Amino acid sequence: MSAKRAFTLIELLIVVAIIAILAVIALPNFLDAQTRAKVARVEADMRGLEVALESYRIDEADYPRSGNPPSWQPPTETWRLTTPTAYIVTVPRDPFVYRPPAMALGGPFGLFGPYVHYVDYTVLDQHWLLFSYGPDGDMEFNEVHYDPTNGTISDGDIYRNGPNK
Repeated sequence: MSAKRAFTLIELLIVVAIIAILAVIALPNFLDAQTRAKVARVEADMRGLEVALESYRIDEADYPRSGNPPSWQPPTETWRLTTPTAYIVTVPRDPFVYRPPAMALGGPFGLFGPYVHYVDYTVLDQHWLLFSYGPDGDMEFNEVHYDPTNGTISDGDIYRNGPNK
């Protein structure tokens, strides 16, 4: 009689348990990677919009304005950065806006649109303010600036403001 070599049931269960433990450890890192990528995209979009706003100001001697600035509503008509002179090729969309585009109100940068953008933001004494919902998905103007060290999906909004007046 010859002895056959094979894995026992206990050895197979131990291997499956080890793989399951490694998957549980790695899963949160994979889920947070998508949020970190969206935050990086928002910051890059805002840097591009900042360049477009300042280029517009150099050419037109002022920032693009809405019908009744300075006010919270309506936001500035930033779509003017795309036409007739293309300071930015397309209007970027905020990846943290969870509402369908059909429900978006207020134009390309409206209150429920891609990014909120104001000119003559008097509270911060800034010429302009770009504002994103942030990973928590809500827009509250009294929230602190988003910081990933508080948790990847922590309370806070992402914003970038222009030069002081």
